[in-house]
Amino acid sequence: MDDYPENPNSEAHRPLACVLACSGCSRAGELADKTARRLNELGLAKMSCLAGVGGRVKSITTTVQRAPEILMIDGCPLECGAHILRLAGFSGFKHIKLHELGVRKHDNEVNDTIVQSLADSAASLLAVPKTISETVTK
Repeated sequence: MDDYPENPNSEAHRPLACVLACSGCSRAGELADKTARRLNELGLAKMSCLAGVGGRVKSITTTVQRAPEILMIDGCPLECGAHILRLAGFSGFKHIKLHELGVRKHDNEVNDTIVQSLADSAASLLAVPKTISETVTK
């Protein structure tokens, strides 16, 4: 099945933004990964594989290219995910930097409350229809 149809014919088939996460070895990377997974679970974005983009895996790169928008979630100030996207030729993506939201590389607790708060911040960057956003936050 195609993740991003050329001509969606209804709101139910609206293509979702593609979300990628750094998923690094620190707690910040874990929070970035869990935040992306939360957006995917909520149906606000379709998560894809950043390693596949970095490895230039054709099917993954094509999926990301066809997305109506791309959201990169980086955990720490190194911003490895954004660098990977740029090296693969992507530009104009939305970028949430968890370190700018107070996440520290090795010092943060990882729990559902924090993940939901970060997912709410990330979702605010996406072009999500208002009805979906309202449903998720209730």
